[in-house]
Amino acid sequence: MPCDVSLLSHYQKYFRMLKAACPELQKVAFHIRYRVYFEEQNMIAADTLGEHLETDLWDPCSIHSLLYHKPSSQPIGNVRLVPRDVSPTKTLPVEEHYPKPFNFSRAPVKDIRSGKTDEVSRMLILSSFRRRKGDLNYAAENDSSDGGKDDNRFPINYLPVCMIFAAAILMLEERLDYGVGLMEPRLARLLARFGVGLHQIGEPMDYFGQRAPYLIFPQPIYKDLSPDYRALYDSIRSELLGESSS
Repeated sequence: MPCDVSLLSHYQKYFRMLKAACPELQKVAFHIRYRVYFEEQNMIAADTLGEHLETDLWDPCSIHSLLYHKPSSQPIGNVRLVPRDVSPTKTLPVEEHYPKPFNFSRAPVKDIRSGKTDEVSRMLILSSFRRRKGDLNYAAENDSSDGGKDDNRFPINYLPVCMIFAAAILMLEERLDYGVGLMEPRLARLLARFGVGLHQIGEPMDYFGQRAPYLIFPQPIYKDLSPDYRALYDSIRSELLGESSS
């Protein structure tokens, strides 16, 4: 990290996290999903979409959050929680999509329905804000307001950490014990580097690329973070829950 600009000050200058608690903000989230899954990645068929929105039957019962880029006022990321207790199918989407038995031999729970469970899904960031091939650094695009004075480049890969922090914060707020999600193994390794503990409960499968099921326990995350990432977590918590900064 650059020594003269902290991670927290960089995040607070360029980004903010928002809970999408109203229909208008949820439509924004669905549109970002459309842009990533259809326009960027061609993961979904055009005839399944309406009004440039990507939705499914779990969205009405889900808890959604948005990541914004402050200089452009542009929403750039989305993650949702699907609590199993209120799921219309009484299952999680991962139970529908992952075709193999889950393996809990190294996990602290015995099955996917132990306790109050949710799924962490639709975690995505627009391609222009993801790390580019061959570019290990991040500079906020389309922002020259400081004339290059603040050209301290940060790894773009801290943005997925922000998204998983948002999921963990909302899990704790909803008093959920843990989450389940299909995740790229390389993303899981990245999150582990930043102190986010995950438990893999199955082998990778080809689901629009290699993805494996993981358990995410929100309670231990905070204590395992470095001071810089604790400050980032606290800032995102304040934004999501409407708390004033101390």
